[in-house]
Amino acid sequence: MRGKLIYMAMGVLSGLLWALPSLGSLRLLLTAAVFFVIIQLDKRGRAALFSCAVSGFLAGQWAEERNNTAFTGDEEKWLVTFSGETMIDGDRLKATVTADHKERLRLIYRLSSAEEAEQLQAGLLPGTVCYVAGKLEEPGGKRNRNGFDYQSFLKNKHIFWQLKADRLSLSSCVNGGKTIKKDILQWRQKGISHLKAVFPEGLQPVAAALLFGDRSLTEEEVLTAYQRLGIIHLLAISGLHVGLVTSLAYYVMIRAGIVKETAQTALLIALPVYALLAGGSPPVVRAALMTILILLALRFQRRFTSLDALGASFIIVIMLDPYLIYQAGFQLSYLVSFSLLLSSPFILSAPASLLGKMLAVTSVSQMAGLPVLMYHFFEVSIYSFVANLFFVPFYSFFVLPLLVIIFPLSFLLSSAVILLEPLQLLLEKADQIAVEVSRWPGTVVVTGRPGEFLLTLICLLVLAAFLQWEKTQDGKRVIAFLVMIIGIPVTAHTYSPIGEVSFIDVGQGDAIFIALPFNKGNYLIDTGGLLPFQKEEWQKQRNSFSIGDDVLIPYLKGRGVTRIDKLILTHSDYDHIGAAQELFPHFSIREVIISPGSETKPVMQQAIEKARLHKASIRYGKYMESWQSGGAYFQIVSPADRQYKGNDDSLVIYAVLGGKKWLFTGDMEAQGEAQLMEHAAIDIDVLKVGHHGSRSSTTEAFLSKAAPETAVISLGKNNRYSHPHREVTDRLQAHGIEIWRTDLHGEVVYKYRAGETGTFSAIYP
Repeated sequence: MRGKLIYMAMGVLSGLLWALPSLGSLRLLLTAAVFFVIIQLDKRGRAALFSCAVSGFLAGQWAEERNNTAFTGDEEKWLVTFSGETMIDGDRLKATVTADHKERLRLIYRLSSAEEAEQLQAGLLPGTVCYVAGKLEEPGGKRNRNGFDYQSFLKNKHIFWQLKADRLSLSSCVNGGKTIKKDILQWRQKGISHLKAVFPEGLQPVAAALLFGDRSLTEEEVLTAYQRLGIIHLLAISGLHVGLVTSLAYYVMIRAGIVKETAQTALLIALPVYALLAGGSPPVVRAALMTILILLALRFQRRFTSLDALGASFIIVIMLDPYLIYQAGFQLSYLVSFSLLLSSPFILSAPASLLGKMLAVTSVSQMAGLPVLMYHFFEVSIYSFVANLFFVPFYSFFVLPLLVIIFPLSFLLSSAVILLEPLQLLLEKADQIAVEVSRWPGTVVVTGRPGEFLLTLICLLVLAAFLQWEKTQDGKRVIAFLVMIIGIPVTAHTYSPIGEVSFIDVGQGDAIFIALPFNKGNYLIDTGGLLPFQKEEWQKQRNSFSIGDDVLIPYLKGRGVTRIDKLILTHSDYDHIGAAQELFPHFSIREVIISPGSETKPVMQQAIEKARLHKASIRYGKYMESWQSGGAYFQIVSPADRQYKGNDDSLVIYAVLGGKKWLFTGDMEAQGEAQLMEHAAIDIDVLKVGHHGSRSSTTEAFLSKAAPETAVISLGKNNRYSHPHREVTDRLQAHGIEIWRTDLHGEVVYKYRAGETGTFSAIYP
């Protein structure tokens, strides 16, 4: 089957997609491609391809049947083995451990002191066995559309529980014995520790990323900038890096007088070790496995193409762990490699200069990865072509070789790191340039997450663009295809005929997004937010959870939103507006409306300062002011005065849209409800329950007069305030009002078409 292994890989993938949960249209598309290949093959090839498809299906079914837990959740004491690196970020320790039945758990432990953090970081090496007391918790699932599904993320790594440790002490730990894998993982952890000890502080993040595949030391601002520029792959060990390191090692051995056969044998032994030292990411495993297969073919004098090596490595890796198909890194690694190998004749025919070849490689890589980038990250970088042309040579041919040479020398001669001082200055300047350029307008195009049909169409258009490129080598036609590939999802999201009112699950807080049909208006009422707590310096986490960065921004970008016409901040509580300042760098916010007098509070001052920095208009919401757009009507019906006192001075919005009358109440309490009833005739269909269902709101008199049919309560799961209070839910039920709650249902959505009445739905019905 020489030259046909890539087809066998397609067969395995096709069968796998029919066995595992996946998009139906992509299954059909790949199956159609397999059938097209089948008719091109001889009888033997058809039988082999069919067998591969069946094998992929059976492997997927077997994986699904085995991917479950042996624990009940009631266990309290554990004997666990630390099977990977122990990550400490501030006062949090996280690690993957193996318990009884060889089941993996995600261990989480809150550290009590900086000294304990240092001791555990040094003592919990891979292979360490510890007695731990704690409770199992189910990982949280997706709470909003396009949100991060931590439960599925862990399940795809065969982890079903989080183990929240109450006690974790080195006195209850022992060395679990020696294995080759444990030794290699310990070398990795010790190597990272050595790097932190001897390398200049400014070089430690990039050195850890390029030598060991560890990006935990890199500042979040730099990671975001590199992602927006489409060069985040440079801060990971890629197939190119593996190739460069392998080539450098082979060259050194040959120059040292080692015969080719011995050098090849050394590489065959070293590559699996290097893959583990580098963190075992999909691109590293792919590149190492392909190199091993090609070296074996050379050793046994067999013809083996690069496409054969790619196909064989895919089959081996995916049959060992079918769930890797869900990882964006795995998808990009194989898709881009496949595209580069198929496009090699075009790349070779490109201008002979280094710049010409790099431009060709970058173009193929960027175009091949578009469907994956849109689906997982909701945006594509406009500057990625130029950024890759500058940063790839710098990192691949200068930074990486220098680090590979200096790092081993630093064990023998610690002063060798002095040679890295100029590199540190260059990297600092490169990071500054990346951060600055990433802030320029138009750095990225937000495409939103394409639905199943759109994603299939995008894949077909990418294929058509490659075929057109190969056939005509007409750059203008390819650019036209690229405009379509990017423009279609942007247009579909921006000018959707569907209107929505979305109660976003931001935990204990409010965030309501209203999108009118055909791009007639985007309004965000409150943003949620977390109350900051004072911590000692050692307790501060490098990458702490944020409502803005981790919930709202991905949510809005996933829906293709780039513009917010009105950001309405109802009042100055952190759980309503704490995340507002995080939104301004990412969206064009045209107008910020605040409650009169609320600007005296610090959290509102911070939001206003950020709004001014980004040239957004800021004004008070005027009592009884109104506006209309896209067939919808909005009016501010409270407060009637300009003296801000707290919850009862929340901006209250009355709206008519989607065939229903709405009241968005912020944290309005009983006094505010009484004043509202005095000044306005309130007759509504949908009530956003005030103050998260607190007993101080939603009085009997108010419900009797407003007479809503539906109530939505925005609150956090298992919140410390015991919201919603029983009296409130009892009153709502006594009035026959349908209740939706973000703590139980996740995001609550009302969808409608222009001129029609819509329906409610939720993430958890």
